Amino acid sequence: MRKLLLVLFAAVFISPLCLAQQDAEEVNKPAFEREVVPTFNAKGRVSSMIIGDFSKGIKSQLVFMTNYGRSLSLSVSAETAITDKDGKAIALNDIKKDSQIAIVYTMGKRVNRAQSIQLME
Repeated sequence: MRKLLLVLFAAVFISPLCLAQQDAEEVNKPAFEREVVPTFNAKGRVSSMIIGDFSKGIKSQLVFMTNYGRSLSLSVSAETAITDKDGKAIALNDIKKDSQIAIVYTMGKRVNRAQSIQLME
């Protein structure tokens, strides 16, 4: 009975370490060997924003309503390209509530991540 409990205990605590190692190995692979993450496009109006502090690692959140009536919540990081209608770089603060935007994003298990945001007006 003790051996069985020991084996179960070891399996429960060692398996997450094995999974974490696999994720680290994925990052170290060359780009052509990594898993391709699909991107999605959407257009809509900004419902709300929470501006984070990229220097402290706090990501910003953007919620917007698509033209099809779906609400989408996105994580905005320092790597997100934010541009105006002419393609010039702008800050996230330049986007206001009810602004029309076009986004490219990836869907994650817990959060959608904005790859690019373009102000349309």
